[in-house]
Amino acid sequence: MDQIKENLQKVIIAASIVLVIFFIVSALTASEQNTSIFAGSAGVITALETFNFKSNFGLFLLFLSLFLGVFSVYLFEFVISVVRDEFGGVIYMAKNIGLRNHYIVCGGGRIGERVAWLLKERGKQVLIIENDESRAMELKRLGFKVLKENSLDEKSFVMANTKRAKMVFAALGQDVDNFIVVLNAKEANKEVKVITRCNSLKNINKFRELGAAEVVLPEIVGADRMVYLSEKENKK
Repeated sequence: MDQIKENLQKVIIAASIVLVIFFIVSALTASEQNTSIFAGSAGVITALETFNFKSNFGLFLLFLSLFLGVFSVYLFEFVISVVRDEFGGVIYMAKNIGLRNHYIVCGGGRIGERVAWLLKERGKQVLIIENDESRAMELKRLGFKVLKENSLDEKSFVMANTKRAKMVFAALGQDVDNFIVVLNAKEANKEVKVITRCNSLKNINKFRELGAAEVVLPEIVGADRMVYLSEKENKK
């Protein structure tokens, strides 16, 4: 989605430059020939079609043709990005439509990957939603089913067939991002259980209010485990 916005901005900028140059050349041509602006525009279009840059404003026409080329490139990039985003989304949906009672892991970082491994070892169907291209490719090489999308985007949960999912794990690095993941997951399927990572104690209740079934603080879990192991060693 960010790529589409970026390409769209390029298209708008290029189109604006083309229109400004076109208007200037048309106005100059109309003034020179003592005709209307529409006639001047028609003359400019004819000159561009025939590559006739020998008029008094040939340099302007040349610049206009160059910017038209730039505009065409950006327009092509924009169309390709839209097709990739929309058509690619349809492909993802088609691939995941057969998933039932699967587990969706949002975020393929260290915690997300570990959650996915544990689920996979237990024979669960796992789908990881990961936005980073290189990370998504690495997870695929490890044998995981990966949806290369942004967990903060609602459509990702439609593509992941969340309506038929068993559980969603919010494993992103920031609490604010996991807030959005919980909201998106519950929006896609009110009945789905969501287990979320949390970094701050003050946010536990907020996650509960948003609909998270369980809230886990990795640091606290790690600290509890360390103390448990120390007590176990003392009993030996």
